[in-house]
Amino acid sequence: MNKKWGLLVSAVALSAMLMTACGGESKDQAASGNSATPAATSGTAVNIEASNWKFNQDTFEVKAGEEFTINFKSAEGFHGIGIQGLDVDIQKEGSKTMKIDEAGEYTIFCNVICGPDHGKMVAKLVVK
Repeated sequence: MNKKWGLLVSAVALSAMLMTACGGESKDQAASGNSATPAATSGTAVNIEASNWKFNQDTFEVKAGEEFTINFKSAEGFHGIGIQGLDVDIQKEGSKTMKIDEAGEYTIFCNVICGPDHGKMVAKLVVK
């Protein structure tokens, strides 16, 4: 009997933790949505912020051959970022400086399982 209660309490605690990892949208956040306009990075900084199963922008742009710094912040819940095809692995918050010589598009994704809409947390890094 005690094992069943222990399992039940553990399951409830885990569920609560997963629900608060990403949380729901506030009224202000739901009204603003994601920006479809690429981030103005001025060639040196890409500021990516994660909250509520989304990133602050859908697209971030950098110039090919120029060094830039990715600054990541998990504003609400616990998130991270990876970038497909690049050596980027940042969790909670941090920075990485890099340079990409060839133009192309790379998928930015949340690399911390954060709840039911985790798979929808994607954006693009466009190298021009």
